[in-house]
Amino acid sequence: MYKTLNLDHVAVNTTDMEATVQFYCGVLGMKLARTMRTPDGRRHYNIDIGGGNAFAFFESKEKPEGSTPQHLNHFAIPVATEEEFNDSLKRLTEAGAVVTDIIERGYGKTFYFVDPNGIRLQIELRTRQDDSAPAGDPDPVPSAAKYLA
Repeated sequence: MYKTLNLDHVAVNTTDMEATVQFYCGVLGMKLARTMRTPDGRRHYNIDIGGGNAFAFFESKEKPEGSTPQHLNHFAIPVATEEEFNDSLKRLTEAGAVVTDIIERGYGKTFYFVDPNGIRLQIELRTRQDDSAPAGDPDPVPSAAKYLA
């Protein structure tokens, strides 16, 4: 049986990255930990909320209508070992969950799946230090330079 370590980050979509950075960093005083782009070119910014946790904001063109609240992107759940990573993948597959292919990242590897309520989850294994630059967005929003930790 695998054991999760903690909740690493909560990923949320935003239609206005500049306003998001201004609010969380400028108003609430949190630190902008990383700026980057997704493989499809959307902004992906991590805001350090303390205790080793982060909000991961993903730029989205689609804005919820009316009073519909913003939609959650995913929860990221780290595991400590390769064995636990493989066990979690096996258990989910055997339970009939649809999982993505394993994705290699700068820090290790990950995969995604959806829970019975439709909530997207991510299992990640950190096998190395992520040496990618914190300022990875080639065209950051204006406030990024001010608040990047």
